[in-house]
Amino acid sequence: MKAGGEWRLGPPWGPAARRLAVALLAASALATGAAWYGGGVQAGPPQRPPPAFYRLPDPLPLPEGAPGQLIRVTRIAGPASPPGAQAWAILYHSRSADGRDVAVSGLVVAPSPRRGRAPAGGRPVVAWAHATAGLADRCAPSRRGLPGLRAFGRSWLARLLDRGYVVVATDYEGLGTPGVHPYLVGESEAHSILDAVRAAGQLRGAGAGGRVALWGFSQGGHAVLWAGQLAPSYAPELRLTGLVSVSPGGALAALDRDPFHPEPLRTTEFGVLIAAAWHEVYDAPLDILTPAGRAAAERLLSACPGSNQGGEPALAQDPRDVGPWRDLFASNAPGRARVDAPVLVVQGGAEGTAPTAVVRALTARLCGLGGRPRLSLYPGVHHGKVMETSGPDVLAWIDARLAGTLAGSSCPA
Repeated sequence: MKAGGEWRLGPPWGPAARRLAVALLAASALATGAAWYGGGVQAGPPQRPPPAFYRLPDPLPLPEGAPGQLIRVTRIAGPASPPGAQAWAILYHSRSADGRDVAVSGLVVAPSPRRGRAPAGGRPVVAWAHATAGLADRCAPSRRGLPGLRAFGRSWLARLLDRGYVVVATDYEGLGTPGVHPYLVGESEAHSILDAVRAAGQLRGAGAGGRVALWGFSQGGHAVLWAGQLAPSYAPELRLTGLVSVSPGGALAALDRDPFHPEPLRTTEFGVLIAAAWHEVYDAPLDILTPAGRAAAERLLSACPGSNQGGEPALAQDPRDVGPWRDLFASNAPGRARVDAPVLVVQGGAEGTAPTAVVRALTARLCGLGGRPRLSLYPGVHHGKVMETSGPDVLAWIDARLAGTLAGSSCPA
């Protein structure tokens, strides 16, 4: 029943009966996807998770949980929901780059029961890794509900659901939840993605199985490459059938380029985002930034990024040439270990020569490590159109991998 604007458990039962009711309601919520907040179950899915959904014990730490274990789940709906879909916001345990237990939020979208029961072994899972959203909690895609998947593209989401796939989309560590988002910190991103897949597998209503494909764009392209590297040791139970890295944060080696404008720029928010995040995560010195750059970094801790392609220069020094920063760039670059699963790297040709050179070198490194990468270049396509242009080819590639068809590669014979 509802009393005083809050959800309660009903009549004034004794402590033992109340504990039993809480356990039964929590189990029912996890099974059906009803909203569970620890104080009761609320019927009727909202369009986005309420602010209370993201709240954690204060002070921390969290109650202990295995990587991927669900903390909280609520059904969501709304005008952005494809026909025949059901969706949940999830909060789950993951691990930071240094091994701490952290809470991470995200979304799960699956075919609704009216499309039929999940097959034996569960539905294939496609894990989506989003592009740069910012550092502040308010920038977390899941906080907008299903419209938070807008950058993914409603058409691709609908087509994946039509194929009977489950889609899970992490926010990444620190976006929506306490702590600073470790932007482009490879191990953190990888853990968030792999643990989101584990969490989706606990939603019985979703019917998620163990076969998994990863698909990421920009920051997400960087993230899925790291997830591919770490999956065999971090999540060996997942059957990773392939991963697609679209325009991977290759700008790690092209910091002074904006993906929409291939010529060098005086300042980019991309560089300031890295500086702000890595200062918080690694305590890296901010003397690489000008006073204007430091002010911008401070703003980005609480505001979502916008266009910042003019104005005063933000970088006082090139971090690629400065000791601690240079080492951090090297340690967070993907392609440092073999990826056993097939890899498709996608790049728009109009993003400039520097990012294209980066992905060519990345593909060569993965080949040298014994992997099976394939590089697909789309001449004349810039960053903002590469998802739309490559989407049909990527969908066909994912279908083939999940069907068990062998993948070709760009590696020398």
